Amino acid sequence: MGHTSVRTRSRSEIWQGFEATERREVGTVIVSTLQSQSTSALLLLLLSLLALRVTGSPASAPLVVAVGALPALLLVRAVRIVNQLVDHRWVMLLSDAGAFVVALTLWQLVRAGGVHTWQIYAGMFLFAAFGAFYLPAMRGWVAGQTTGLEQLTWLNAMLAVATQAAVVVGWALGGVLASSIGIEGSLGLCALSYAVGLVLQFVVFVVINGASFRKPAGAPGTVASGTAEPHAAAADRASAATGVWRDVFSPRRLGLFTAALLLMELTHTLGFSMFVPLLTGGAADRSWIAGTANACFALAAMISGVLVSGGALGQWTRARAPQVVLVGFCVQIVFGLSVAHPVWAIGLYAVVGLLSGGDAALQSEVQDRWRPAGSSQAFAVFGAVQGPAQLVGSLAVAALLTCLSVGTVYLGTVVVLGLGSGLVLMLARARAEAPPPRVEAPV
Repeated sequence: MGHTSVRTRSRSEIWQGFEATERREVGTVIVSTLQSQSTSALLLLLLSLLALRVTGSPASAPLVVAVGALPALLLVRAVRIVNQLVDHRWVMLLSDAGAFVVALTLWQLVRAGGVHTWQIYAGMFLFAAFGAFYLPAMRGWVAGQTTGLEQLTWLNAMLAVATQAAVVVGWALGGVLASSIGIEGSLGLCALSYAVGLVLQFVVFVVINGASFRKPAGAPGTVASGTAEPHAAAADRASAATGVWRDVFSPRRLGLFTAALLLMELTHTLGFSMFVPLLTGGAADRSWIAGTANACFALAAMISGVLVSGGALGQWTRARAPQVVLVGFCVQIVFGLSVAHPVWAIGLYAVVGLLSGGDAALQSEVQDRWRPAGSSQAFAVFGAVQGPAQLVGSLAVAALLTCLSVGTVYLGTVVVLGLGSGLVLMLARARAEAPPPRVEAPV
């Protein structure tokens, strides 16, 4: 009887598992993610500070997040169609182009003598509208570059490293800029950064890599041209769309895994909406505290991302993702109780960053289980539910902040939603069939 074994591959071995052309694509997207997400982090920080300055109310930050949640719901059909027809790299490029226009417009409004509250909300809506196309395209591209959970976790971890490096740049630099040159100058630099990034992405994606605008006929998510029976093709597409919803949200299939990811993402989003007023008290001259805390978190998350991207530690983290997620949110609760002590709070948030590898493992596991439904399609329908959840959650947070302190609402959010995500993932794993082990042929 033959003997088979499962061997843990090192990070370098996983990297070598990609083809040469795939490695070039991976490097390209990691670099573009670093640029795009760093500028987005800076813009989100500036919008939060601007809303606090104009309204004077800590409830304005959750309302900005609530407005930003609407496009994912309203544009779900458009997002799915675009990602079916247009190359994912072009979708990411055009999404950043829209964000550049929003940043430039806000900079001109502030420069002209002031900005009104409705203009901040409108800017956030448009910024989120372009961003609604970005995530499904990014995740669809990621799924197309990987063949198993190990590779998927490695790539998601590397993208998490790039994203957290972007947070270091966006938040740390943003906190310093807002405290020194002001919000107006910071918005100008934000627009300039998007412009430079767009040029770089166009050169790499289009000029060097030759990305075509439309997906080739027969590619995943497309319908071949010249179909003899257009009504049958439309019916097939409608049936496939229904199947995505059923597969992703059915409790008997993937619904519990999807719920765990939804709760985790919702906790992060609502926590961010309170992060700036929690640590700054609405004072712009204290923005360095929020910037430093998130920068330290991001540096620690970068280390965590590298450690869990492969090898024995990566395998250990994937096996214990629910427990790591739960511990991370427990530390986040202690952080919420310690915001009055800046140094202690910054240190605790760095520990949260070290434990963020559990978040990457959770996302990778859910995305891996979404493969049969199509990753970009699954993320599109996921966004259709995530948008209303963020909207309702943000409105609830804004309402609670009118009668409760920021710290109390923050802690309640983490306890209910954050801890709930880890518990739901444990339940989902207990009810799901164990995936077959990866067996390697002897060399």
